[in-house]
Amino acid sequence: MELGLIESVMLTMLVALAGTALLAWRLGNDRRDVGLLTALATLWGAATAAAFTW
Repeated sequence: MELGLIESVMLTMLVALAGTALLAWRLGNDRRDVGLLTALATLWGAATAAAFTW
């Protein structure tokens, strides 16, 4: 499978969102903010998986 431009950008954003959520959790940010980042990363991950199967 060849990695296209859209998939590579989406994968990079997914890694950045997951890393930001992990960093926010490690730094002790508010649980609500970390939950929001985690939910956003999860939704972005689902969209990335859909882009890979499309």
